[in-house]
Amino acid sequence: MIGGLVLISTEAWPQSFLGKLTVGAPRHQYHFATSSGKALDHLVKLDQIVSKGEPLLRYQEVGSTKEGVRLILAGSQGVVTELNSSTWVVKGELLAKLLTPKLLGIFEPEHGAAVTARALWFCHAGSGFEVRVSYESRGKVFVTLHMNEYVIEVSELFKNEKSATLFTSPAQCHKQRDVSLGAGK
Repeated sequence: MIGGLVLISTEAWPQSFLGKLTVGAPRHQYHFATSSGKALDHLVKLDQIVSKGEPLLRYQEVGSTKEGVRLILAGSQGVVTELNSSTWVVKGELLAKLLTPKLLGIFEPEHGAAVTARALWFCHAGSGFEVRVSYESRGKVFVTLHMNEYVIEVSELFKNEKSATLFTSPAQCHKQRDVSLGAGK
């Protein structure tokens, strides 16, 4: 104790939380041709992460009363999972499909451990991915996982409730990776 303050080592705080994690399916975003025309530019590639408002495709309308160039923009951040690569598009045809890189889920810490952090980290493929804590209620922590290009893989992995470890720091993911790499020698 120093001058009435109690100092607690950070070693006393949990570095990780073991529990059950269940995530929902990722959301899709679809872009359809509003008129027929000729594709001019495919501005993105499959599996590319795009930002909200980023151009995906440009095509020239033909045969309509308002001939002009159409620019298809991403409605939100996403991973390009389908992209129409044909040179001609028909009204109503799917041009692009994006998958949101965020997953909503529920984390139930073992032994009712209280999670006070606003952000935790999920380790996958040697990297740390942020897990935002929305709120906690009756031993359940409602979270949003930011998975980028790994969203499909992780959503499949956690379709059913599964044991997972969430860390308080992304550095723990690097330590975990380094230990597993050292074990392979």
